[in-house]
Amino acid sequence: MEKWMFYLQKYNEILTEAAAFLLALIALMLLIGILRQIKRLNKGLGNIIGNIQAYFDVILREEEEEEQSVQVQAQVQDAQEEKGQALEKEQKKMEEEQLVNAVLQEYFS
Repeated sequence: MEKWMFYLQKYNEILTEAAAFLLALIALMLLIGILRQIKRLNKGLGNIIGNIQAYFDVILREEEEEEQSVQVQAQVQDAQEEKGQALEKEQKKMEEEQLVNAVLQEYFS
């Protein structure tokens, strides 16, 4: 035990510096490990964000397609209604012409 105390007292400065160096080396290794984990997390987070962005792009594209199909359907319905109204006007016109013809035939007969 006395030998240990002698060596500790004799080489105190060297041992202190070695211990500080060893602690610094251990801290550096821990920091390197933490940095690697942070890089992995950042890469994983980038992948997740990319997937989320792709998902939202698909959703937005589907909504746009849905809106376009609704607009097309509305245009088709409007066109059909206009066509129906035009047919009704044509039928009324024909009925009025027939009525006028009937009145004229009655008047001139």
